[in-house]
Amino acid sequence: MTFEELKEVYLNLKELLEKKKQVLIHKNADELMRLDEQIICVYNDIKIIFQNKDELNLTQDQKDELNKIAQEIHRIEKDNEVLIIHSMNVINKLFEGILNITSSKSDDYNHLGKKNQSSSDFEISSIMEEA
Repeated sequence: MTFEELKEVYLNLKELLEKKKQVLIHKNADELMRLDEQIICVYNDIKIIFQNKDELNLTQDQKDELNKIAQEIHRIEKDNEVLIIHSMNVINKLFEGILNITSSKSDDYNHLGKKNQSSSDFEISSIMEEA
């Protein structure tokens, strides 16, 4: 593999991760799944390349250029990680709200599904007392 081909793989990964960042911001789950599949394929390509890294004859300048791109990729991955964690926190808060609403309603019913009578149901109104 030539340096230009290797550089192209790195730049492709960087571009996919940038797209993923935008997809995370816009919350497009279908596009996110498609991008993740592509990213996994590129990671597998890089893994194969580095299994045969002894065959690569790179100059120090070429290594430095690839390291610079790799650092940019790492930064984008960290940004994406923060976005994913934030999204998960938002989803958890949403589920907590839903569970709080449903659990308060379920407390109104007993294990047989019958509505519990509250103590206020047994109070006699002043009109009934006078009658």
